[in-house]
Amino acid sequence: MILVDEIREYNRGPARNRFWCHMASDDLTEAGMEELHAMAQMLGLQRGWFQDHPNHPHYDLPPPVREAAIHLGAVPVTSRELVARCSRLMIGRKAGKSGK
Repeated sequence: MILVDEIREYNRGPARNRFWCHMASDDLTEAGMEELHAMAQMLGLQRGWFQDHPNHPHYDLPPPVREAAIHLGAVPVTSRELVARCSRLMIGRKAGKSGK
C-alpha cells in the first residue's frame, strides 16, 4: 500500500521548498518498491528523486503532489504511522518479536 504522511515544514532545503511530506510503501519487497516507483511516475516524479534510505525508502512530495497521490489511491497517515509501517528498521523489529 502506498502511504503519504502529513505536510510539515522543514528547516532544510530552499525557502520555497520547505513544506513537504513523504510517500512510501508499506511493502518493502521488490514488488512493493515497483508499486511505489509506478505511483511516482504517474505523479511526474523522476526515479532519481527516490531516496533509498536504509531505514525508510521514500519520495518527498510538495503539497499539490501529495493531493494528487491521494487522488490516485495513496492513503494519508500520520508521520508516526508512516514510519511504523514503512521503516525497514521497524519492520525488522516486528519480525524479530514474532520469531521470524
